[in-house]
Amino acid sequence: MNGLEYLLLLAAAFLGGGLALLWKEQRKEWLGVILAFAGSYILGIIATHLLPGIFGEGHARGPGLALLAGFVVQLLFSLLSQGVEHGHIHREKATGSSFLVIYGGLCLHAFVEGLPLSGYESLDAHAVGHGHDHHPLFNHLLAGVALHKLPEAYVMALLVRINQPLPSRFWVFMVIFASMSPLGALTGYYLLPDAQMVRLMLAFVVGSLMHISTTILFESESKGHHAIPWRKMAAMGLGILFALMAA
Repeated sequence: MNGLEYLLLLAAAFLGGGLALLWKEQRKEWLGVILAFAGSYILGIIATHLLPGIFGEGHARGPGLALLAGFVVQLLFSLLSQGVEHGHIHREKATGSSFLVIYGGLCLHAFVEGLPLSGYESLDAHAVGHGHDHHPLFNHLLAGVALHKLPEAYVMALLVRINQPLPSRFWVFMVIFASMSPLGALTGYYLLPDAQMVRLMLAFVVGSLMHISTTILFESESKGHHAIPWRKMAAMGLGILFALMAA
């Protein structure tokens, strides 16, 4: 990853957090559309780019187990974060020590999903038939994480505002959260020594993203009904289209 890619991760988190300052209350209609777009885009790149990168060498058992582990561990993360990464806000449960648990769970999730970012490009290049020295112009995993970060940071920042109304404390919490994925990418660069380790960590993160994206897409805004609003359907279609068009 280069410096601009690290800045993109930071900018996505700060943009989401900044919207929480501009909008005093949760904008459910906006959040639902963005979540639908991000969820469908992530699912699209999982099918077209991430899975080929994981299973490109044909060693399915190790990466497959890592993917399953990532899915299960995300269930545990969701218990800590109370579903904030899915766009949920439970204000009555997010105060005092509960808020710190939610915040810690989100930071841990953000750190883990950043771990394979530095080594992803070489796996993607190999999966699409390029040499190991070829670097694609587009990092699909980075785009998916950044898109996911925008609504996640927005919801998380709303909770921070409730618990830390002082501007100085708000920005301390935001800076720590925004730094987690870049810190994960930097850690992965030094601690994942070869392509196989990157592949296993990528599989773990894909399992986590599969849980998040499918939860977003299968949730309906109309309680008690299976109908999906047309705006959400349109956002899903655009997300999949962008994933298919990604170079």
